[in-house]
Amino acid sequence: MKRADTTLMKELNLNAVRRALRKTGSATKTRLAADTGLSVVTVAALVRELEERGELTEEADVTPTGGRPASVYRFDYGHRLALVMHLHERRSADTVFAAVVDLSGRALTQETRPFESLDREAFLDWIESLLLAFPRIRVVGLGIPGQAVGGRIEVSSHERLRGQNPAELIGERFGLPVLLENDVNAALRGYLAAAGADREARAEEDDTGTVLGLYLPDKYPPGMAISINGELIAGKRGMAGEIKYLPLGIDWERSPEGALWSEAVCKIVHTASALLAPHRIVLYGDRKDGGSWSEDWRRYVRRHPLPSEPDIEWCDRFAEHFASGIREWALQALEPSLISIGKRGEE
Repeated sequence: MKRADTTLMKELNLNAVRRALRKTGSATKTRLAADTGLSVVTVAALVRELEERGELTEEADVTPTGGRPASVYRFDYGHRLALVMHLHERRSADTVFAAVVDLSGRALTQETRPFESLDREAFLDWIESLLLAFPRIRVVGLGIPGQAVGGRIEVSSHERLRGQNPAELIGERFGLPVLLENDVNAALRGYLAAAGADREARAEEDDTGTVLGLYLPDKYPPGMAISINGELIAGKRGMAGEIKYLPLGIDWERSPEGALWSEAVCKIVHTASALLAPHRIVLYGDRKDGGSWSEDWRRYVRRHPLPSEPDIEWCDRFAEHFASGIREWALQALEPSLISIGKRGEE
């Protein structure tokens, strides 16, 4: 047990130095000691190990100080990469987006392919070409319009996706871990990350609470994501937020228009507010009648009062948040797992 404790503590300290360097890009041992609360002697040993692992490089500080130049340690954001892919509608065409990103979130390359042209082999060949071009890819993140159970897509508005298991397919072919996420969950993850960064820039405290993301696409049924204190709620078999199954008497395969659409959205928002009392609901949609919906909502809530009304925000950044949410999730997966580290120390 003592060995496991020592190994875990060492890895915790390595992570502290790693995160500090990842945030600043480069720093001296003295700066890292100040940022992490570790001693300079401890930091010196840790940066040597991180350099041996290929995670940073040592450079001489060229800033003139009049004394002996200190070593500067520069984080290598490209030592581990993630391949992120997601399916989303662009200009009324279903499109698959792919990007290879480094640990700073910077895209090293970005590509798109029409969804209709991608059969199984074409999809795998595309991934293989990216892996050959970027051999440091260590994880694949996939964003899909639907829900998967055990890697198998059970619910999707795209018939071609139902019954498919892309995580198993990619894992068996390339031996890489695969993360599979619903599009609305990923978008809400991206929204929360952007909101958190904005609060940090303004030095404000995190008051996220319960936040819902409601996606209202033109061609497909709506979907909802639920976050409580920054944690996404998947529910049983990952089916939380499948609001198209609410008994509203609406055929979502033929998306309602005008007053029917507005009434349907009001009912969904009202139901979610009564059950979850969210602090905020983010409404994603490109509907032209979305601008007048707020007035309809005021009239609706006067007829059907709520004990607590959420803040409601219309947002036209679904595609951006979807992509950034998948990217952030994949990058988190590249961080060393302390659970596996602890098990290693016990062996």
